[in-house]
Amino acid sequence: MSPRRRSKSRSSKSSRRDLDPYFAYLIFVGVGLGSLQVNPEVRLTLLWSTLLALSLIYAGRKPVAARYSLANLGRGAIVGLIISLPFLLAARDVLNASSTRLFPMPSQAALFQALTFVSAPVEELYFRGILQRERGLLSAAVLYGLAGAVFFLPVFRGFALILLAVVLSMGLLGFVYGYVCNQYGLGASIACHAVVNFVLLFLPPVLERLVQGLTVID
Repeated sequence: MSPRRRSKSRSSKSSRRDLDPYFAYLIFVGVGLGSLQVNPEVRLTLLWSTLLALSLIYAGRKPVAARYSLANLGRGAIVGLIISLPFLLAARDVLNASSTRLFPMPSQAALFQALTFVSAPVEELYFRGILQRERGLLSAAVLYGLAGAVFFLPVFRGFALILLAVVLSMGLLGFVYGYVCNQYGLGASIACHAVVNFVLLFLPPVLERLVQGLTVID
């Protein structure tokens, strides 16, 4: 067999051994459905750990390029601010209630760490770094939206319309993150995601506590 044919044969065998992004997503869904009765905080950690493990397995054969630079991180963060600040100003009370219900963390520090240092990079690594690269922006955004049902089904069980709103919101954000990733790289989409999480899910409960504290002082 010629060297070229041997190379093609090895490449074909390697591609067959690669973890398919859709199959990885089904594993993620299976873990989500199998952990519906688990403590919410533990369940979120389990789901993020599953996405991280699947991403690392995949990236072991097909490295993920972050296109990291401070300028791209700044661009991603600016996009995150532009799309999130208006919602914070217009619907802080709704966002506060949503954050408290979606992420029942034991402290504000734990909430900050989960939203900015776990959720954003882990979700972006899989949905943009792997799924979008292999299957396109549309598939990645749609499946990211549906992941909202996987993450938060126990929270909104019996509230189908609210769960649908979460799915649609995450799907729309998936398109934004996907666009940022295409334009500026994975590092920028992580920065955008982290800023959105910080503004929409971390700041509202923090501001609510500050307002309550000032009210007590008065």
